[in-house]
Amino acid sequence: MKAEPASEENRFAAIFQNRNFRLLWVSQLFGQSAQQAIFFVLLVMVEELTRSSALVGLMVLVVNLPSILLSLPTGVMVDRFRKKQILLFCNISRVFVVAAFVFFNRYMRGGGLLTAVYILTFVLSTIGQLSDPAESAMVPLLVPSHQLLTANSVFHLLFNVAQVLGLLVLAPISLKLGGVDGAFATISLTYLLTAGLIGPISVHESPSEHRPAGDALRQFLEELQAGWRFIISKRLVLIAISQHALISVLTMIITVLAPGFSTRILGMQPADAINIFFSAGLGMFLTTLWTGQRGHRFRRETLAAVGLLIAGLGLVGFTFVAWSSEMHASSPPQPSQQVIMLVAGMALMLGVGGTLAAVAVQTTVQEHAPIEIRGRVISAEFLFANVAGLLPMLVVSGLADVVGIPAVLMGLSLVVLTSALLSFRSRPSPRDA
Repeated sequence: MKAEPASEENRFAAIFQNRNFRLLWVSQLFGQSAQQAIFFVLLVMVEELTRSSALVGLMVLVVNLPSILLSLPTGVMVDRFRKKQILLFCNISRVFVVAAFVFFNRYMRGGGLLTAVYILTFVLSTIGQLSDPAESAMVPLLVPSHQLLTANSVFHLLFNVAQVLGLLVLAPISLKLGGVDGAFATISLTYLLTAGLIGPISVHESPSEHRPAGDALRQFLEELQAGWRFIISKRLVLIAISQHALISVLTMIITVLAPGFSTRILGMQPADAINIFFSAGLGMFLTTLWTGQRGHRFRRETLAAVGLLIAGLGLVGFTFVAWSSEMHASSPPQPSQQVIMLVAGMALMLGVGGTLAAVAVQTTVQEHAPIEIRGRVISAEFLFANVAGLLPMLVVSGLADVVGIPAVLMGLSLVVLTSALLSFRSRPSPRDA
């Protein structure tokens, strides 16, 4: 067995001493913040233009459609070209696409403007399908293998911080100060800054392959099949991708159930419920810190299984609260302090478990996927997680109205706990690992 690297080498401070990783992290902090902000601004814009919830929902569909249609083709492109070049291309392209929103908003009106907004949104989301796997595939090129778990923990923290910066700072402030056009201009400049930070990164990558164009379609299909063949043949990777899909399902379902749980089970106003579910974000933050500092001491498969177990137990707690409320009151009373503390604790467990599992499975995929097909494997992982989460998200809202929130939570608890137990059993022996 290999000697464990010194714990100091796995701390956040140590990994940020890596100049190239630091540049990538800061660039993606700006890029992800801009990405969160732009879609919020677009929803505001469509609402102002149409006053139609259906057309706002169509915007959400347009944003998510490229993740289903184009994940696999973009994975092939990530493997064919240098990751740094892809990230530069994506962020420079975003500068012009976002600037185009300003142009069309100033010089078009009515249905033509709305059509242009949907088309540009689709293009912007497509760029994201190319950028995200490229960034994930680039991380293992910048850090030693024993720091990869810490690096993924740091990036998981980045996404949480970027959501706050994008949705609570960049979008609302730019909208208030400059309106929709001012917000677009600010976001465009943010993408330009992102590209400027990526430029100085020094990374060793093989040159892009020059392939004959004669049978491009056959080559493309063969490359797609190579990624899927690897995933199916590599048991650890297949399990990790399945666990990622389960985490995605869990996240989407909890998001759908949260408003109903707050009002129908707890009898609270949605604004008050935010204070309780804030503890889930706290759990995510604390787990990210712990994983970066101590997670390297444990096997990735163990971390993923423990994460699912903690999340499953958190769901059992939510189920207990829901059943108790349904049995003791025809209408939800104001929750006691004990109930509030219990729900906050269960939300904390969901944040802890989901984050622990997510960081562990992402590291497993990166570690085991060969560099020549890593982009395709990561794109397939993202695709599987997105598709697996869509159907349950659409079904559960209606199912909760028919059978009740407690029954849905109980079923979800059983699925997650069963998956956790299977994850413990499926771990390879130390010798195999």
